[in-house]
Amino acid sequence: MDKNYGMEIVRATEISALSAARLQGIGNATEILNFSREAIIKSLDRMQIEGWLVNDRFTGRKDTYQLPQTTGKGGPKMDVMIIAIEGYNAVASGKNNVSTFAAITKEKGMLQIPNLSMFKIVVGPEAYGVVDINLPPIVNIKRVARALKTYTENVTVCILEDERHLSLIEDVRKCGARIKLIPEGEISGSLAAIIGEKTDIFLSYGSAPEAVMIASAIKCLGGYFEGKLIYKNKKERDLAFKAGINDPNKKFKVEDLIFSNEIAFAATGITDGEFLEGVRFTSNGAMTHSFVARGETRTYRKMETRHFFDYKPVY
Repeated sequence: MDKNYGMEIVRATEISALSAARLQGIGNATEILNFSREAIIKSLDRMQIEGWLVNDRFTGRKDTYQLPQTTGKGGPKMDVMIIAIEGYNAVASGKNNVSTFAAITKEKGMLQIPNLSMFKIVVGPEAYGVVDINLPPIVNIKRVARALKTYTENVTVCILEDERHLSLIEDVRKCGARIKLIPEGEISGSLAAIIGEKTDIFLSYGSAPEAVMIASAIKCLGGYFEGKLIYKNKKERDLAFKAGINDPNKKFKVEDLIFSNEIAFAATGITDGEFLEGVRFTSNGAMTHSFVARGETRTYRKMETRHFFDYKPVY
């Protein structure tokens, strides 16, 4: 895969982040989401690819800007996944931990998964394979502590602040591990666990499409992921079956979601978060903080980019 694709998609996440950050705190989450989605597509449309957009959670939502099925000027056939804003309600309120993400791989390199709920556990490379999503949280936390050669009390577990997690939070407290609650941002929380700088484990319910983006990052960085779909009713089970998921209790791993090492992943912070700093506006432009990685080489870059609005477009 062209090694420049990573830099191309990080330019798209930068434009998306700039577009969203300009509207930070205005209170209209849908307006910010739509503005950012339109901006990121305009940027991706400049790439010399025939990109097929996959796993968009907002497909068919009437109040949301609808992404086209394809992007790019034409060229190699690629799968592209974008999350223009993870945490659009948070950025509308001026809160932290909001970012934008993109991933690109060769055609049919990503699983197209239904927009269902999924329970996830994510750890870094040092704890590869030691967790099992079917085991109680206490067992997994103690296993991670042993893998990291530290005390259970030193392990930090990142959990989304949601009523669904009240029992989970209580279990983690019982074993003595530290807890970091975040209002939104399961991808950012997972990335923090993969890097291991602020969090050791991400453990939460979330959305299945986000699992594909998390798996894209792990393909480029290392780490370990397991996820299980959560079904509310028979209709959701049927939706999964139509997507080729025949085992309702399937334990998803990275290799079930991403089928190629030829993949690039990019992220840009919108507001300060677990993984990246947010946009900083200056008198004549802005500064963004981004991350880009490649699966083939496992190389990654953290980037601070200065944008001068007199010389480049901002959508």
